[in-house]
Amino acid sequence: METKTDKSKTKKLKHVKIYNELYELIQNGTYEPGSQLPSETTLSATMNVSRMTLRKALTLLREDGLIKDVQGVGHFVREPKTAGSRGRKHARKAGSADAEDSASDETLSSDGSMTHPVHDYCQEELDSVELDFRIEPPSKSILDNFDHYTAAVVIVDRWYKHEGHTIAYSLSFIPIELVGRLQIDLNSTDALLEFLEHTCYEQGHHCSRCVTYSTAGNFSAKNYKLSSHDSFLMTQENVYDENEEILVVSKHYIPAEVFELKFSI
Repeated sequence: METKTDKSKTKKLKHVKIYNELYELIQNGTYEPGSQLPSETTLSATMNVSRMTLRKALTLLREDGLIKDVQGVGHFVREPKTAGSRGRKHARKAGSADAEDSASDETLSSDGSMTHPVHDYCQEELDSVELDFRIEPPSKSILDNFDHYTAAVVIVDRWYKHEGHTIAYSLSFIPIELVGRLQIDLNSTDALLEFLEHTCYEQGHHCSRCVTYSTAGNFSAKNYKLSSHDSFLMTQENVYDENEEILVVSKHYIPAEVFELKFSI
């Protein structure tokens, strides 16, 4: 039987708060591209958090392509990535790293339709999904991903299970105005799950995906441990409508040992 951790919707994860603070400091130029961040000891003292909490926040910044590590030296702010299409811009903004660490493209399945990355890329047969959600004001990083203002976001966690064990995790953000426009019934977790698992792909025009190596899967999943290892493939995904507006922004974590990506060329 899996052990579940605290699932309070009101408890703000400390490392996410620190991530948001550092994100804003990078975006407003306090830490300029190419500059070195203060040492972990200095940052943790300045931000009044433990080294472990700080390192989780730094892991997310690295996962999102905002910083890089130079072994034995420290953490450096990355130069902004240039991008071609709008879809690629969003994928890069939210989850790119060096070429050897990630792959990014605008995606359709082999039969021409979009499908859920966890179902596409996980080798294990998934037999159940647990869902939880909350509504919060958007952080700057979320607004930057949407590329437009929204008053609030629906933040949805999903844990994917195989024979009672959680082996994959998805975190999704939906603009609140989209919930009203598409009449997504938030009183029904089944309706919300149906939208995220199927409807958004059926109604979406296209999506962008960036697959990146990550060590954040276990602590990002919060309620359950996904793997005994800390090696994950994280798929950053944006689903767009025909007007190039984002329907959903998601991160999908799959342990490296059960991840499989197939190409049809």
